[in-house]
Amino acid sequence: MNEHERHVKVRESILRGETPEKRIFIPIEDLEFKEGMRKKREEDRKRSEERLDMFKEFKMPWFCPKCDKVMKSSLDDKMWRLYRHCFDCQIKIENKMRIDGTYDEYAQKKVLENKKSWIKEQIQGIEEWKNQDDVVFYNQINPDVDMVDEERYKVDKEHIEQMANEALEELNEMIEEVGLELGNTITS
Repeated sequence: MNEHERHVKVRESILRGETPEKRIFIPIEDLEFKEGMRKKREEDRKRSEERLDMFKEFKMPWFCPKCDKVMKSSLDDKMWRLYRHCFDCQIKIENKMRIDGTYDEYAQKKVLENKKSWIKEQIQGIEEWKNQDDVVFYNQINPDVDMVDEERYKVDKEHIEQMANEALEELNEMIEEVGLELGNTITS
């Protein structure tokens, strides 16, 4: 007997004044499915906790860990990212260096490290430029029709490679000079 016939039979028994047949449904639990879902939730929770722990390291706290001052300015944010303390603590550290006479050496070292970083960035940019293929631009001719015009510009590989190699030689010399100034040799 299908579901429709059962409904008709129940209606007829109600109209005759009888009590209809009661159907009792017993839900059957899929224990394997429940266990799998529980494990999946635990794994998701662990992953999200790991992610949160990772981001805690990068997020600036409300209070400086050294002096317990509220860190709310953009200068505090910058000093937190660089040194893991507030701007006021950095001022105190640099002031102490000036009193001790070590600030000039510290400042020169910072300048040289920034210079080295800039040179490495330039080397990376030249390497990317050296390895680039022909330049291709796609322009839509008519918005109503699906037509695209392709512009291709040939690249003189030999000339670019020659120019890139010259620039890389100069930058490598510069990075060696900076390395010598820092007191160690740097290989890029």
